[in-house]
Amino acid sequence: MNLTNISGIRTTDDLQAQAAGQTSELDRNAFLKLFTTQLQNQDPLDPVKNEAFIAQLAQFSTLEATTSMSDSLQEFVADQRGDGLMRGAALIGKSVFMENGAFEQSGGETVEGYLQLDSAADDVVLNVVDTRSGKLINQMSLGPQMAGEVPFAWNGGDFGGKAAEPGRYAFIAQAVRDGKSAAVDSFAATRVTGVSWDQSSGKAFLELAGGEPILLENVKRIAQ
Repeated sequence: MNLTNISGIRTTDDLQAQAAGQTSELDRNAFLKLFTTQLQNQDPLDPVKNEAFIAQLAQFSTLEATTSMSDSLQEFVADQRGDGLMRGAALIGKSVFMENGAFEQSGGETVEGYLQLDSAADDVVLNVVDTRSGKLINQMSLGPQMAGEVPFAWNGGDFGGKAAEPGRYAFIAQAVRDGKSAAVDSFAATRVTGVSWDQSSGKAFLELAGGEPILLENVKRIAQ
């Protein structure tokens, strides 16, 4: 008999492939349905042994716990994202102090900042550098300073007192002790223009005027 033109015939391989595909897609509802069907159709003369019954219940409990944990984790991630974006959005239009980073200056604009000294210094020299050209725009001596936080402000001018051109600048500070200079961390105020969420790291970033985004958690101080 020629079966070539007969449609609807399914081989054992087809059925096995379908069963494997269905098994991989089983969720907790399908598992519970199969479990209930098994109980309803068991042989009264040879019911499921207590050990097998308990083992299947344990499997179902494990599946339920795993599903619940996954749901809770997703809710936690969503809450973290919402909280990070809300906190970041509240900073838009304000200035934050970033460590040793470039900042935007619109031309003759005063920029505030501060230094963090680990120990007292005979003098602290603050350099203002144009990040595009690497040119030294201005230099200020803050004089002897005690350990701790040292606030300062750049009036936006160059060596001749002329307003610096709009652009990106950076503060580079040196502490002088016993005739030797050492780099000091500086923090410059930079305006926040937006907030974004990085899916891969699960963290909020602040978009800064003319600068690279920074992690919200790296903000040291907030100013109006």
